[in-house]
Amino acid sequence: PKYHVLQQALNDEISQRAWTNLVTFYDYDHSVFLQSDLDRFAAHEKTLDDEIRAGDVSFGYDVYNLYVRRLRERVDFATNLLAKAEWDFSTNETYRIRRKDAPWPETVADAEEHWRKRLKNEVLIRKANHELDKSTNALDVVTDITKNYRQYMTVLTEPDEEAVLQHYLSAVCRAYDPHTDYMSPASKEDFDMEMSLTLCGIGAVLSADEGALKIVEIMPGSPCERDGRSKEGDR
Repeated sequence: PKYHVLQQALNDEISQRAWTNLVTFYDYDHSVFLQSDLDRFAAHEKTLDDEIRAGDVSFGYDVYNLYVRRLRERVDFATNLLAKAEWDFSTNETYRIRRKDAPWPETVADAEEHWRKRLKNEVLIRKANHELDKSTNALDVVTDITKNYRQYMTVLTEPDEEAVLQHYLSAVCRAYDPHTDYMSPASKEDFDMEMSLTLCGIGAVLSADEGALKIVEIMPGSPCERDGRSKEGDR
């Protein structure tokens, strides 16, 4: 309210926008939460401004924790279905890819039906691409998609408490305009390094590998090279 260019009060209008920003940040395509979850969250739609003034940021953690729980349910369903499903591509079905404006599933059965079609669509795409590419490599759709979903689950559920708070307060900041964010101390440090083009680290290039960090390259002359204990390929 004081430093933003709009100087708009932190009020119910901002609270409603922040509420929407946070929920859609986690579930932008309306495929993880249930409508009952949204109904439960609705009690906070016009109270976030009051909660923040009181120093209460628990809503951000409540939304995140329920998101993790629901996502785990969806991914468990998906991986179990992949392991045993026999897909019939002769049936006439429609799968809605973009669900940003779709209603949230009313029941678990509705959510699982969406994920069944989602998986079937992914399997069909992979099979079609394999045939179009005329690849001679063996196609293991189940293993590939299962691995992707496990990585997906890991990436989306690994934030620490500081990151969860950042997501919540950024949702509030973006209620003022879409280019305003809250940066946690760690994010601010990264931002400053990018802006100043300076970096202080151990001198290793890292990449994600099935939920772990893998050393891809060790920079010559770096602390990591001088230390000698870490090698390229280490996880």
